[in-house]
Amino acid sequence: MVLLQAFGGVLSLLLVVGVGYVLAGRGWFPPAVRGLLPRLVTNVALPPFLMCTILRSFGREDLWHMLQGTLLPLLAMVLMYALAYAVGRAAGVERRHFGLFCACVSNPNTIFIGIPVNMALFGEEAVPYVLLYYFASTSFFWTVGNYAISRDERAPGAAAPLPEADGHPGARRRKALVSAPVFGFIAGISLALLHVELPGFLLEAARLVGSLTTPLALIYIGVTLHEMDLRHLRVTRDMALALTGRMAVSPLLVWVLLPLFGLPPLMGKVFVMQASLPVLMQVAILSGYYNTDPEFGSLMVSLSTLACAVTIPVYMLLLSL
Repeated sequence: MVLLQAFGGVLSLLLVVGVGYVLAGRGWFPPAVRGLLPRLVTNVALPPFLMCTILRSFGREDLWHMLQGTLLPLLAMVLMYALAYAVGRAAGVERRHFGLFCACVSNPNTIFIGIPVNMALFGEEAVPYVLLYYFASTSFFWTVGNYAISRDERAPGAAAPLPEADGHPGARRRKALVSAPVFGFIAGISLALLHVELPGFLLEAARLVGSLTTPLALIYIGVTLHEMDLRHLRVTRDMALALTGRMAVSPLLVWVLLPLFGLPPLMGKVFVMQASLPVLMQVAILSGYYNTDPEFGSLMVSLSTLACAVTIPVYMLLLSL
């Protein structure tokens, strides 16, 4: 039963990806609409989603206390990013998805898959620890990860960058550091720290717009997969390296670091499980937003999500020993 509950969260995401794939096959997404989806998610849906998630999950006291709890996941993500960078350089990972490669290795899907999986495995008492990991992951991804993806080169013949990402590469990178999701994240933290309560109608409007994030991101992944013609799909060396880092090396690193922090047993188990989860789906959105290599991002999200059908039972068994 626990396994079925855990797989349910994964299966629901894949079904929505399938909706995007089928609709793309029926011609619902001409080029103009395909270009709109990542812009809509990045600039409209994600900022209120991040703000509402922080306001809903953390109070002022929680934010101060959780700084210590986020040290381990932050350290793990920094080390995984550094490892991905070193391996990527040594292996000659393509420059058009080098930053994307590093972001895939270092950032797990902490909320959309993390919450249902950890609740199914450990119960509701695991949720605060899931949110700690989410806070660390979000902080890291929308600064370091976002900046890294913005630095990737466009492939020869790729479409021109989206208007918000146009211009000199240096300007594009500066904009990545002050992107709309970063503002949403900072707004949520600031409101929580200052004890500012927004009017109910504003919070509800933000919640409604933010709820578009997951379905639109998944539909975009399905659309991208359809454009790739999966009949000729092959897992490249770069994908295999990223999958190995995300699904195997990352949880092993967290497990090795646990004794250094003396965390409660349940927190340690949740952190290991969080570190083993699939690639954060926003990597596919950002790669489309910056017009670098959205196919690589979409495949990494999809392949890692499929792979967790195997890895979740393995880590469940190891954590129960």
